Amino acid sequence: MFRARAVAVCSVVLLPLSAVQASAADPVEAGVLVPGHTAADVGLSGARVVVSDPATHAVYETSNNGTTWTASGGTSSGKPLQVEGAALLTFDGSTAKVGGLTFPATDDVVLGKGGLLVSHRVASAATAEVYDVAGKTKLADVAPPFALSGDTLWKVTEPGHLDGKNLTTGDVKSVLVASACSIGPGGVNGRWAVLSGCNQVVDVNGPQPPRNLTVAADSQLGNGFAVQSSGSNLLVTDLNDPGLGQRSYGPIRSTGPSFRVDGSGQAKLVYADGSNNPRVATLSWLTADPQQLPDTVAPVLTNASAGDRVRDNTSLSFEWAYDDPQYPNSPASGVLSYDLRIQQRPSRTSPYGAWNEVPGWQGLTSTAASLTAPIGTDTCWQVRARDYAGNLSAWSTSYCSEVDGTAPALVTWRIGDRVQLSGIATVRWGYKDDTDIASYDVVYKTAATGAALGQWIYPANWQNTRITAITWAPRPGWDECFMVRARDYLGNVSAWSAPICSVAPEDDRALTSAGTVTRTTSPLAFQGTTTILRANGAYLTKATESGQRIALIALHGPGQGKVDIYHANIKIGTVSLSASTTTRVVTYLPTTAFRTGPLKIISTTTAPTSIDAVALLRAP
Repeated sequence: MFRARAVAVCSVVLLPLSAVQASAADPVEAGVLVPGHTAADVGLSGARVVVSDPATHAVYETSNNGTTWTASGGTSSGKPLQVEGAALLTFDGSTAKVGGLTFPATDDVVLGKGGLLVSHRVASAATAEVYDVAGKTKLADVAPPFALSGDTLWKVTEPGHLDGKNLTTGDVKSVLVASACSIGPGGVNGRWAVLSGCNQVVDVNGPQPPRNLTVAADSQLGNGFAVQSSGSNLLVTDLNDPGLGQRSYGPIRSTGPSFRVDGSGQAKLVYADGSNNPRVATLSWLTADPQQLPDTVAPVLTNASAGDRVRDNTSLSFEWAYDDPQYPNSPASGVLSYDLRIQQRPSRTSPYGAWNEVPGWQGLTSTAASLTAPIGTDTCWQVRARDYAGNLSAWSTSYCSEVDGTAPALVTWRIGDRVQLSGIATVRWGYKDDTDIASYDVVYKTAATGAALGQWIYPANWQNTRITAITWAPRPGWDECFMVRARDYLGNVSAWSAPICSVAPEDDRALTSAGTVTRTTSPLAFQGTTTILRANGAYLTKATESGQRIALIALHGPGQGKVDIYHANIKIGTVSLSASTTTRVVTYLPTTAFRTGPLKIISTTTAPTSIDAVALLRAP
C-alpha cells in the first residue's frame, strides 16, 4: 500500500555529461555472450533473453544461455523489443500484441516497467489508454507524458509535484521535485525516477536526497542504475551510490537500438555487440540499496471468515487473506504459505478439544479450506502465514462456525379461550431456531359429547407442513386438543408441545329440565337461549357426561340466585349468579378426578337463575 511521502529537493550543482562519463583509462567490461543467434534488437527479463532476427525481424528467445532458441511468434518490425516481467510486446504485420491485447502497430505502444501495465496512444491523440496486461481491461485515460512502473502511473501533475497513482488500489503518493521536471516513458523503475527538464534523479520511496544527472536521449532506467551509450560503449551509472559511480561495457553495435535493461528488475542489461551477438552484463558491483534492509515483518491478516456463526448445513468453510507489509526501508518478500488448525466441541455444553494442526493444512498455498462436521459440532479455525523471508505470523484469532444441533424452541402456542363461545376457533404456534424452521408436525384428538378424549390423530397434510395456524368451526360439546413440534433444516426436531384444548359448550337446550323452569331467549346468551330455574329445587340435567372439570356459562345480574353443580352424583361446587350488572360469565369449577356420569344443575334459592350453557373439559 502506498504511503504519502514528500521528498525534499536538494540544491546540487548540475554536472555536464562529460563530467560524469568514465575516463578513457577506465576498463571496458564485456558482457557474457549468449550464443546461437544474432540479433537486430535485444530484450531481457531474468533468464529470458529475446532477440529479433536481423533479416526477418522474427522474434526468438532462450532461457538457457543460448543452448536452445524458440520462436516467440510475431516480429519486432524493426522497433525496439519490449520485454518487461513476463510480458513481451511483438508485432504481426499491422498489429502490436501483448498478453492478449492488440493495437495498431503504427500507434505508440509502451510496456510499463514490470510488465503489469501497457499504454496505447493513437498518433496525435490528446490522451493515451492504460491497460492491465493480465486482465486486458482499460484502467485509465491520461495525457502524456507519464511513466508506468509496476501497477502505478507516475505523472508530474503540477510544477514541482510528481504523483504516483496505484491503478489497483487507487492510492496516490506525491513526491516533491524541481519545478522544471517532467517524466517520460520508462522514467520510474523501483525506487528511482529519472526526470527530464531538470536532470534530476529522485528517490520515490525516500528519504535519499535527489541526485543531479544529465543523461543522453537513449538512456534507459534499470532498477538502481541508468545506462546510456557513450561512443562505442555503454556507460552504467549507479543510482544507489551518492557519488554516482560508473562503469563501461562494450563495445556495442554502432547502429540501431542495441541495448535494454533487465525487465524483471534485476541488476542486469543486454546489448548487441559489433557482430550482432547478444551479450548479458550482470552489474554485481552496484551499491546495495541503503534502504533495502532484510524483510523482518511477518505477513498481516487482512480478512478472514468462517461464514455464519451457526450453519444450517454440515459443510463448513474458512477463507482468509494476508498482506506482506511493504515499507520504504523494508521491502516485502511476499506471502509464501499458510498453516491452518482447528479445535472442535461436539455440543454447546462440551469443552473444546485440543488444537489440531491437520498435516494436509500445513504449508498451504491456497486461501480457503473446508470440512464436513457432524450436527451440533462447533469448529473454530485459526490461520497463520509465512513470507519468503521466513517471517511467521502469530496464529490468528479464532473464527468459529457451528453446525446447528439445537432443536427449534416454542415461543408462541395459543388457542384462545378454553371454552369457545364463538363460531370460529384457531390454534396458532411459533418457533425460533438458531438457523431456520423447515417444517412442523401437528396432531389432534377429540372427545364427542359425553365421551372421553380419543387417540392422537396425524393428518397427512399436517405433517412436514409450513402452516402456523389451524382454524375450525367448534362443535357443541366437543373437546378438541392439539400438539405441535418443529424441525430445522438439519433435521433437529423439537419435543411435542404440551397439549392445548378448546371445548364448545352444550347449549341449555341440550339439557333436560325439571321443576319450575322457563325457556327463554337473550341477546347475551350463547346461541341466543337461556333456561331460567325459578324455584328452589328446579334443575337441568343430562344423563351421561365425561370430564374432569365443569365450566358453567350463565347470565349473572341483579336478583339472581345460586345453583349447585353435581357430576356422577358428587357435588362439585356452588355458583352464585348475583351481580350488580347483567353479563354473561364463564365459571370454571374445581378440577376433579376424571368421571363419567349424570350432570345436574339445581337451584338452591327461590331467586331465579339464568343458565346459558355448560362445558365438560376432558383435559386441563
